[in-house]
Amino acid sequence: MRMVPRDTLLDFFDDLSRLDGEFLVHDDGYRRRHHSYTEVGQAARAFAARLAAAGLQREDKVVFWGENRPEWIACYWGCLLIGVVVVPIDYRSPAEFVAKVARLVSPRVVLVGDDVTALAAADVPGAAVWRLGDFDWAARGTPPTVPV
Repeated sequence: MRMVPRDTLLDFFDDLSRLDGEFLVHDDGYRRRHHSYTEVGQAARAFAARLAAAGLQREDKVVFWGENRPEWIACYWGCLLIGVVVVPIDYRSPAEFVAKVARLVSPRVVLVGDDVTALAAADVPGAAVWRLGDFDWAARGTPPTVPV
């Protein structure tokens, strides 16, 4: 096996997103969904572009509060692509705890899953609440270049 030098985690992601084959398989109890390396890479770039279009910049924060699902992975990589800080919170945490953490970190966006208690935008002043279930796997986008 040939070793490929990588300077950053994003270099690793770039390499992964060019591979052929299946990256994620998710069984939610009703159906199995399969996502290729290319598909996850495109979805992450599209999510990064959505964040940038919403005005997020390097070092802004996004709270992740949702169950394990493929969208979580794509959104995570999308945040890293533009330098946004990910603040993951266990999906079993109560809404009050999430609101408290959000007040401490001042996120611009809170991503919520289907298995969490409703979180009102009023609970997190200044943050948009986006549902992971609304994630668009077909979206395409190119994230802006992130200054180092």
